[in-house]
This record gives sequence, structure tokens and C-alpha cells, in this order.
Amino acid sequence: MGPLTYRTIVPAFRNEFVNHLISVREIKKLEIQNFFHERYGDIHILSKNPLVVQSLPRFASAFKSGGFDDSAYKQVDTYYGPLIEHFLRKHGYNNIFLIDADGNVVFGVKRDEYIGTNLYSGEYSSFTIGEIFKEGTNNVKFSDLTWCETTKDFIFMGAAPVYDITNKLLGVVVAEIPHSSIDVFLSQRDGLGETGEIYIVGDDYFMRSKSRFLTQNTILKLEINTKAVQDALRGNTDVKIVKDYRNISVLSAYTPLDNLKDVTWVLIVKIDVKEAFYPILVLKTDLIIVGAVIGSITGIYIYFTIRKRARNTPLTPSSDR
Repeated sequence: MGPLTYRTIVPAFRNEFVNHLISVREIKKLEIQNFFHERYGDIHILSKNPLVVQSLPRFASAFKSGGFDDSAYKQVDTYYGPLIEHFLRKHGYNNIFLIDADGNVVFGVKRDEYIGTNLYSGEYSSFTIGEIFKEGTNNVKFSDLTWCETTKDFIFMGAAPVYDITNKLLGVVVAEIPHSSIDVFLSQRDGLGETGEIYIVGDDYFMRSKSRFLTQNTILKLEINTKAVQDALRGNTDVKIVKDYRNISVLSAYTPLDNLKDVTWVLIVKIDVKEAFYPILVLKTDLIIVGAVIGSITGIYIYFTIRKRARNTPLTPSSDR
């Protein structure tokens, strides 16, 4: 009965946990994809907002006339600045920039190093903001993770072209989105025990999230070139036992993150094999112990039964000739 019970229950245990891991993977995948889809919608709507369409040429004209300290610029900033800042706070952005068609950063809710520079010819033209601006002159575009010196953290940048009513390009609006907006999905590890982890890896094999096991920041610093990541980057979705970046055997459920448009990421949901299959080990141990006890009792019973029968059986006398 022991082996029969083991063969029957163990596959059920395995399937239950594998299915749970798959469920977590698919839920997180949907959350991340929806997050990007909503941010694309936000930046697209922002670019068509009358507030942005009206203010961008006014900021640009005032900037070119006398710079940020000119009274004309301050007047435009006094009127439009608080309204744009309200939009920033409402959507949880780090910053919002208005950049004219010539590449001048003519407004920022927060004054940082980009303000007043030119993204075609200035020192930041080859930085992420310069690249996202140039691509954003044609359509909505999002960057991969990049470092923000102002907030001392990683951010995404989204850009969209701004047109007037005659369909003339006025410039580009750029929004900075904090990494914490997406990290909240990855930090929710309900049902993954003590060793469960959810993380994202880019097509350069570097993490796009923080490791729960390492104290240092691993975003864009820790390279993870595991079999799970390799297979996911080939477009495959699966659940396998592999070695993770700690060189520990884990049960890993992985998938590419589809429909992100501008970034190529994969999602990994994993848990240490020892913890994942611990109930199976407990069951196996219990069955061995129970089997040993029952076997011992049975053996002792048989031994004394045979011995008792042997004492109670009379000897048959031999016949005389």
C-alpha cells in the first residue's frame, strides 16, 4: 500500500504546485502587460490634451525670447505649470517634459539637468531622453529602464508627438515613470513560500528588477544567463527544473512578455526545488516510517505466532516395528 499510495499522491502534489506556479506567472504577465498598455494610453492622451497642445508653443516662444528667467516665461509657467504638475501627481510620474520641434527642453515640472538643453545637439542628445525624444517625434515610444540622477532610482521614459489643429508638429511630451510602479507587481509573492521569487530579465540578460536574495541593487547589474532565460528569450513558455542565478535547483515557470512593443523582456517565477517538493519528501518519509513500523509489527507477530504454534504442536511418536 505504501508504494501504491506514493505513486498515486505524488503526481497530484507535483501537478498542484506546478499549476500554482503557472497561475502566478500568467497573473503577473497580465499585470505587467496591462501596465504598459495603460501607460501607452496615458502618454498618448497627454500628447493630445489641450493643456499640452496650448502650453508647448507658448513655453517654446517664451524660452527662445528670454530664457527661463524672463517675465514672459514666468507668466506662462505660472499659468500652465501647476496644471501640468497636477497631471503628474495624478498619474504618479516622476517628471513631465515639454520639448519643442527644434529639440529644446523648454519645460519640466521639476527642474533637472535636462532643462534648457537641446536634444539634437546638446550633451544629452545620446542619452535615453535624447533617443526617446527623436523616436517620439513620429509616434508613441517607450524606453527601457534607465537611471535617473534626480531621484537616484531607475525609471522608464515615455514620449509622444504633439500636433496642433493643422497637424503641424509642435514638439514632444516626455514622461518619466518610476520603476516602483512595476516593482509592486513583482514584490507580491503570495503562495511562493520563503524561496519564491518573481523577476524580469531583458534581452541583454541583465535583470530589470531587484533580487530578494541580494542586498545590492541588481537592476541592469546582475547578468542572468540561465537555461530558463535563454528559452524564454527564444519565445518559449514552460515550467522546468533548472539552476538559477544562485546555482540552486529551482522549479521555474517562465514566459516572454508579449505586447510590450518597445522592450524585450521575459518573466521568471521560481521557487527552490527543496521547498516546492517538501510535502512530497515529508510524505515519502512518513510512508517509510509507517511501512517500517507496520513491517516490524507484522514480523514480530509472525515470529511469535509461529513459535507459539511450534510449542503447542505435539510430537508424533515413531511407530514400532
